Amino acid sequence: MENVATFGRMAPAAEKQAAPAASDGFDPSLLQSTGLTARIVAWVVRHPFALMAFARRFWPIPTFKGWAIITRYDDVAEALQNDKAIAVPFGPQIKTLNDGPNFVLGMADGPEYQALHKATMSVFPREDNAAIIGPMAYHEASNLLELGEGRIDGVRGLLTLVPTRICEKYYGLTIPDEPNFARWTIAMSSYMFGNPSNDPKLEKAAVAAGALVRPIMDDAIARAKANPEADTIAARLVSKQIADPDSMPDEIIRAILIGMVTGFVPTNTMASGHMLDLLLDNPEWLAQAQDAARSDDDDRLKRCLFEAMRFWPLNPGPFRVAAEDVTIAAGTRRAKTIRKGTKLLVSTQSAMFDPRRVEHPTRFDPDRKPVDYMLMGFGLHWCIGAPLAYAQITQTFKPLLKRRNVRRAPGKDGKMTRFGPFPESLWVLYDH
Repeated sequence: MENVATFGRMAPAAEKQAAPAASDGFDPSLLQSTGLTARIVAWVVRHPFALMAFARRFWPIPTFKGWAIITRYDDVAEALQNDKAIAVPFGPQIKTLNDGPNFVLGMADGPEYQALHKATMSVFPREDNAAIIGPMAYHEASNLLELGEGRIDGVRGLLTLVPTRICEKYYGLTIPDEPNFARWTIAMSSYMFGNPSNDPKLEKAAVAAGALVRPIMDDAIARAKANPEADTIAARLVSKQIADPDSMPDEIIRAILIGMVTGFVPTNTMASGHMLDLLLDNPEWLAQAQDAARSDDDDRLKRCLFEAMRFWPLNPGPFRVAAEDVTIAAGTRRAKTIRKGTKLLVSTQSAMFDPRRVEHPTRFDPDRKPVDYMLMGFGLHWCIGAPLAYAQITQTFKPLLKRRNVRRAPGKDGKMTRFGPFPESLWVLYDH
């Protein structure tokens, strides 16, 4: 592996932080919701705690108009472990964007799932996170902060850009348009995992984005075939193909690359953008995270960051669909039979604030038990890229938090703007 100190081309900070322009065939405005209803929904999503507490106590499994919401910790855990009856509904969308096979994020357990999961994990060994991903993220973030000279777009110019560059250096992609690549993957992720109402505008944006992303993956595969000794994810997959062509055709390699990339750049942008906004709003949380960064206590820094994220996770919870009639919390007073075809919001966010299982849930506590967290899912579909995300996000934040006087930029620049539901811009100042 090439020394991480040589990774990355460094353009001037202003150039790298310019707002992305529209791309041929891709209309970013399709992801932007407007109107009173959109504002109300956004407010409720951002301030759900009183509503979640009311539901957990008085109506723990509300059902209405073909939907069910699961709110208590025990019931959420039960639902997410029952992947046969409460199924992931993402398979058709993933196949559409892959222009071919499914990926593990859209599959039920079984031999095909297990084989693809094993093949994917074999090219993402956990030792890479400390040896490659963490140092690469720290190096890229440090350089971007130096270029920023005391001012940086903390989302577009740091928290999104670093994982995008890791896709280039670690995954083996050539990305000619970094800002728009992030938007394309965000559109694809939104369509795959956040579109239970089958919004045609979101589908149109995602299909156009997929048409732009697939050639990048195909190019990576072609270059890996020309140089299979390179230590990139694409080259590792090609090496598996050389060893056993039938088990790893090009379309499976592409599906793995698309699945992992669309679960990496958008997810880490969402997670770290929320963390940044929360730390800037809570000086005591920020101080704890800075103490950990300055003392090089990476484990505590990770715990500070992801404890902050518990207060504003990726989403209220994953969407599922009842593949058959299923009873949740059977044998209890709150037991609810959910009919086949019902859409479900399995609220991991609510579960992480359920005082029946989580001690002092409203307290910021980086030392809380791992079992309190459902940030990366639960059960079979616990995030396959979670260890990668922990390393990348922690080491991206670390050089920023080592700096003095980290604060929001004044005025509109210091308020988070969003691309669809995802953070896109939030300017931060720091003593250079």
